[in-house]
Amino acid sequence: MKLPRLTATVALTSALALSACTGGDDASDASSADGVGGATATDGPVTTAGPDGDAGTAAATTADDAAATSGGDDASTTSDAATAGADDDDSTVAMSTDEATAVMSVEDAEEVATTILERRHAALQGDGDDVVDDHRKSVMGSARDAFEAADALEAVTGEPAEAEMEAPAEPNVLAISREDGELPQFLFVQTVPEDGVPLLHLMESRTGEQEDFRIIWEAPMLPGTSVPTFDPRSDGTPVLREGRGDLLMAPRDTLKEIAAYTSWPQPEEIPEYRTHGYSPAVRDAAEEQAAAVEGRATLQEKNWLISDDTKTLLFEDGSAFVLGTLLRDTTFTVEPDVVLTPPEAFTTLAGLEQVNEEAVLRTMVFMGVRVPAEGVEFTPEMIAVREQLVEAWGS
Repeated sequence: MKLPRLTATVALTSALALSACTGGDDASDASSADGVGGATATDGPVTTAGPDGDAGTAAATTADDAAATSGGDDASTTSDAATAGADDDDSTVAMSTDEATAVMSVEDAEEVATTILERRHAALQGDGDDVVDDHRKSVMGSARDAFEAADALEAVTGEPAEAEMEAPAEPNVLAISREDGELPQFLFVQTVPEDGVPLLHLMESRTGEQEDFRIIWEAPMLPGTSVPTFDPRSDGTPVLREGRGDLLMAPRDTLKEIAAYTSWPQPEEIPEYRTHGYSPAVRDAAEEQAAAVEGRATLQEKNWLISDDTKTLLFEDGSAFVLGTLLRDTTFTVEPDVVLTPPEAFTTLAGLEQVNEEAVLRTMVFMGVRVPAEGVEFTPEMIAVREQLVEAWGS
């Protein structure tokens, strides 16, 4: 299978190689790139892509990579970065009224999504104080942190391709959350930029007011993936707000397993997940980085789940799309009497031009995973993922 640039270099956004002043082979930097995929709307237009990223009329449904994640609750491997409370396997929240109704009409949802994406596009095209208002009116939470970090690194990584587009890609509203008397409310939207890589966006309103919707999560789809069917948009999509409902695994536990298995050194247990090349790319990149600094520094990577970022939308068949954010800390511990020269991205964020003891790079990982439910059993599958270097520090 021909892997796109995402799966070939995705982990190197965080594991930026450090070249040693004491000599030896220098490891080169690399940055993450977009993946490809396709999505299907229940009653809207459909955009799909083939396994190598070419836009088409049907989505590929299989991949030759069956990647795995680790089970277990080893606190040294993965833990929550926020204290949102533990999942209760038996607790659920009512997710529908007597008559299923979306929190807004399809027309209103399309208008809200269009407005937010226009503001997001304006923010991508500007810099500094000129785009603060557009930032705040289009993204919030972890998505805003990633957005601002990417803006700060533009001098190193260059402007995103979307910034060169004259207008934002048109939104395809795939799902509108169902009225259940609870907040927040959600819109799940797909866009297809000019590069043909479909992007998924989760928009949230914490007040229920349409003007308060913001993007809280977004990621490109992986090759050979598609988004299953949601309930009709006029009926609304159920949101699993607590526990695991009828799912075979609690949503946070799903993300924690992926977090554990993409840590370094790797754990021994490897339950089966399909990640369409992502997990192997992360593990291979960590191994390459560890080898690149061998004798001069040691590498460790840990992933932390931001619990409050975990959101779960149910598909029509009862399975679920779990969206969440990980923090990956890539730590280089420098050997005595060695001085490392960090790459430009590290220097930009940390303000350090050399490292004597330790260098840490923090990356946000936005991922979307389909998980099975009772009676709808399949191997959990990663559908979308995005990485963004957001912090760096050292001494």
